[in-house]
Amino acid sequence: MTLQNLDLALRVDEPSKPTDMSSADERSFYEKWEHSNRSCLMVMKYTMDKSIKECVPKTERAKDFLEYVKTNYTKTDKTKMITHLKLLTTIVYDGVGGVRDHIIKLKHYFNKANEMKVELSEKFLKWLILESFPASFDVVKLTYNALKEEWTLEELMSIVVQHEVSLKKNETHFIALVTDHGSNMKKKPQHKNSRGSKQFKRRENSS
Repeated sequence: MTLQNLDLALRVDEPSKPTDMSSADERSFYEKWEHSNRSCLMVMKYTMDKSIKECVPKTERAKDFLEYVKTNYTKTDKTKMITHLKLLTTIVYDGVGGVRDHIIKLKHYFNKANEMKVELSEKFLKWLILESFPASFDVVKLTYNALKEEWTLEELMSIVVQHEVSLKKNETHFIALVTDHGSNMKKKPQHKNSRGSKQFKRRENSS
C-alpha cells in the first residue's frame, strides 16, 4: 500500500469533513484520505485469512482495523523464543571467528528475545557475555566485577577484543620461542672431546 501511495489513511488521522466554509485544498485532502481509507480496508480484508477477518468487528477506518488485528492477532512463536533464550544462555566462546563476532551473535539472540516480549536488561547481557568466555579471559571478568562503574556494551566489546589480541600475540611469541629453541638444539654441533672421554672413563673406574 505504501508503494501504491495508498497508505495515507494509515499514517494520518481522519481529517474533519469539509463544509461550505472549507477551502479547495482541504476538500482535496479529505478526498485523498477517504480514497486511501477505502482502498486500505479493501486490501486488508481481501488479503487476510478468512478466520481472522470474520472475527474483526466492523469498522469504517483502516487504521482502527489494522490496530485491532495487531493487538489481538499478533503471533508469538514460543518455540523460537525458547530457542533464542537457549542459545543466549548456553553458547560459549570457542575461539572461532573472533570474540567480536561472538558478542554480536549473543546480542542478536538478546534482541530477538526482547522482541518477543522477554524483558532482559543489558546488564544481564554483559554478564552472559563474560560468562561465555574461557579461563583465559578471567582478568577481564575480575576487572569488570571490581569496578564500581558500569561498562557500556561497546566498551566491554573493545576491552575484550584488545585482550584477545594480546593473548594471541603472547601465544605466538611463546610458540616462536619454543620453535627457535628446538631448532637451535637440533642444529648445535656435537663436539668430540677426547680429554673429556678420558676424564669420564677415569671417573667411572674410580666409582
